[in-house]
Amino acid sequence: MRDLYAGLMSGTSLDGIDAILASFDKSASIKIHRTGYTPYPDEVRALLDDLMNDPRRERTLAHEVDVQLGKLYTQAVLKLLDGYSNGKVKAIGCHGQTILHQPSTKSPFSWQAGDAKTLANQTGIPVVDDFRYADMQHGGQGAPLAPAFHQFAFSHQSQAIAVVNIGGIANATYLPVSDDEKIIGFDTGPGNTLSDRWIQASRGMRYDKNGAWAQSAPVDENLLARLMQDDYFHLPPPKSLDTRYFNIEWLHKKLSAVKTNYEDAVVQSTVAAFTAQSIWQAIEMWMAPVHRIVLCGGGAHNQAIVSRLAQISALPVSTTEEIGISPDDVEACTFAWLAQRRMNRIPANLPSVTGARKRVLLGSITYPQ
Repeated sequence: MRDLYAGLMSGTSLDGIDAILASFDKSASIKIHRTGYTPYPDEVRALLDDLMNDPRRERTLAHEVDVQLGKLYTQAVLKLLDGYSNGKVKAIGCHGQTILHQPSTKSPFSWQAGDAKTLANQTGIPVVDDFRYADMQHGGQGAPLAPAFHQFAFSHQSQAIAVVNIGGIANATYLPVSDDEKIIGFDTGPGNTLSDRWIQASRGMRYDKNGAWAQSAPVDENLLARLMQDDYFHLPPPKSLDTRYFNIEWLHKKLSAVKTNYEDAVVQSTVAAFTAQSIWQAIEMWMAPVHRIVLCGGGAHNQAIVSRLAQISALPVSTTEEIGISPDDVEACTFAWLAQRRMNRIPANLPSVTGARKRVLLGSITYPQ
């Protein structure tokens, strides 16, 4: 039996923890044995919001978040492994919760909360985390990490495709047919973050399920054009973001500059179109012609984004379900795979994506005591 690896992903939408138990072989064969989901309690979500809005707050808050997340990750793993022997799982790949990602400062760093010691000791399984550090130490952005897994899982297609993950931030991976072409991947702009924040502020809902509210109103094309006027979209890759860039304050500044009273639903619709527009512009500007777009992440279910993307690209738009993995499982599976690579001492970054000087091992290993 192939070694089992658990993968944990808690994204910038702050909804909860996706978990997966998977095994891999060299031929890009992936077997998913089990999946799970553990929602964040309201108090943990509030703590994370506080810390992400002001990362320089007192050290005790950071430590409290670290330990609480370690315990929640433990719950997610134990629930995932119910009926399995922990000894059969070689490692847990845990992305952690991104608090701050600063790859372009004088001293680049990326901070993911979640105590690996708590997770390793309470499960009895080695934990691989801190995946971004080594790439950044070699001049890379440390993100996005998913394109290497996209290459492993999806590059056996007969057509060039763009794999687009729409989480809080959206990132796209260009997978060519020819091995002579480089794989390209970078953060394209906002994913669900502005949509989530706007509906939270306007209607007290955590997210716009299936993009239903966005689809209830028209897109304001003038406002959309203003949203697209941001320098980030013209920066060449490699490039990456965290949710502090395209945040709710950024949106309010754009709205106040127009001096028009928009209906809340119109803003929601336009923000969804903004996500689609920024994705397609990134593909057009920086990637060779693609034959179709394949979506994963929570935004793959947002029909306002999906339909707009299909309309403006005039390409087939589908999800990774068509090529073997549910769009909800791709990110967690990425970190199970990254853990497998680290435990087998196989480099897992793509310098053509991150800008690193060379391929390196990603992740630190914490063994249970």
